[in-house]
Amino acid sequence: MRIAALILLGFLSFTTHAVVVSGLHDVRVVVTDQSAANRRAGIEQAYQQVLVKVSGHAATLQNPLLQKEQSNAESMVSQIRYVRGEQSQLFLQVSFSASQIQALLKRAGEPVWGSSRPLTLVWLAQETDGQQRMVTQEDLIVRSAIQNAMEERGIPVLFPSNDLDDELALPVERLWGLFSQDIALASERYPVDGYLAGRIIPSASSWYFAGQFSYGADTTQFSVQAPSPDVLALQVADKLADTLASRYAVTESAETSADGYVIRVNHVANFSDYQRLLNYLDAHIAISNTRVLSVNQDEVTLSLTLATSWPQAWDVLALDKRLKETDQPNTLQWQP
Repeated sequence: MRIAALILLGFLSFTTHAVVVSGLHDVRVVVTDQSAANRRAGIEQAYQQVLVKVSGHAATLQNPLLQKEQSNAESMVSQIRYVRGEQSQLFLQVSFSASQIQALLKRAGEPVWGSSRPLTLVWLAQETDGQQRMVTQEDLIVRSAIQNAMEERGIPVLFPSNDLDDELALPVERLWGLFSQDIALASERYPVDGYLAGRIIPSASSWYFAGQFSYGADTTQFSVQAPSPDVLALQVADKLADTLASRYAVTESAETSADGYVIRVNHVANFSDYQRLLNYLDAHIAISNTRVLSVNQDEVTLSLTLATSWPQAWDVLALDKRLKETDQPNTLQWQP
């Protein structure tokens, strides 16, 4: 399933722009036939993928409870069907119950990453016959591998246009050299939250990637090596998922007080706004419970039972842009 991205404005100022990722609990795996044994194996493989996609961390699969529950994976399936790919390849399309998967991750003490996720721009250069060049939409092997890996991990990405403006702003030798300032400036024209930039060197026996992931004020450099472009791309996607989920995936904790975390929300103009605000907060992964303390004209005072610390909860809430900070402490503005 393709990731649907809501393209919004802003980059260097690091105003977050939530991209709502659809199909987080849907997984498609390759099977050889429709036998019961292959169906069962396919569901267990899909179970592993959905745990990584929803938690954001491949290491989640090492959790003993989640390993034990793999044999019960079929009980968490809400829908299943077989589909044929472009090359007549047979796929098992598995949809899991979102509530069951999230409840299982919480019970196992693992994080849950919501559907609002940052959008990443992907700059890639590849060496071919001793020459470095930009990876464009014509480079199907590399582009498809990256796109598929990012989708498997639930990471929305955007590729540059590779037009004349891009060529002038970021010559291939500057990308190949990973000059951060040049890459950041070239990325300004795109409505993204961060960028991945790297160089790919293929050989007869392995593929090599060296690059950097820049998000906000942080830039992480890393390199990976793999026997194929598909495995390489998945390792790169895992690096991005780990970095982003460390900030936005919520692991329930007991940090909050018994009285809850009190906030005021203004610009709640009518009952419809009031209901939408409560529904939004009640459904949010960072909030376990919402209690209304008072209503005064267009301002609602709420007590929140948080699933994590308030700083992380606010980071996650800010992605959606439904609430905006004000100059008053603990006071937010509702954005209907």
